[in-house]
Amino acid sequence: MQASGKPWLTNKVWLALPIILLLLLARCSSDNNDETEAASQQNQPIDQSSDEPQASAALVSSSNKRFTSSQIKAAMREHIAKRTALGNPGVFEITDPRTSQNLELQFQVIHDPVRVIDGKFYFACTNFAAINDPDKTYDLDFWLQELDGELVVYEENVHKLPIRSDNQWVQEPRYNFVNDRINLLR
Repeated sequence: MQASGKPWLTNKVWLALPIILLLLLARCSSDNNDETEAASQQNQPIDQSSDEPQASAALVSSSNKRFTSSQIKAAMREHIAKRTALGNPGVFEITDPRTSQNLELQFQVIHDPVRVIDGKFYFACTNFAAINDPDKTYDLDFWLQELDGELVVYEENVHKLPIRSDNQWVQEPRYNFVNDRINLLR
């Protein structure tokens, strides 16, 4: 009887692993919940109208380098281009951590504004379309940080899935953000 219970437990662990990882990421993104005022000041959108860094919105890294919205978007485009060149050229492939489904997508746009989280990390949200169906869009989130003076993507995740509603595709979120913390939905 116990032998039949082990596969069930193993399956449950594998299903829970992506949720645990998201919760750990959310936990690590902020050192103190009680400092909501400080956190809200540090999670500032970066001004889209200027390429000049602003003291309250630009990340000051260990090398004291500040990154602008244009630099963040350029790092995102470079990351997406590199990932799109892998495997099936022209296709951005990502495995959905919740379903383990391999998604084949085409880049559409980086959303404005990009953000700084805790004065250490950058966050950017994007839209990708399913190959052969540009109306079926996924919202993917990317986290960046400085490494050797350059911005690099260190995490990517499926934020919103396309679902059919009233004969059209709409995006349904899996999580939302409150004070830079991920809150799982369902």
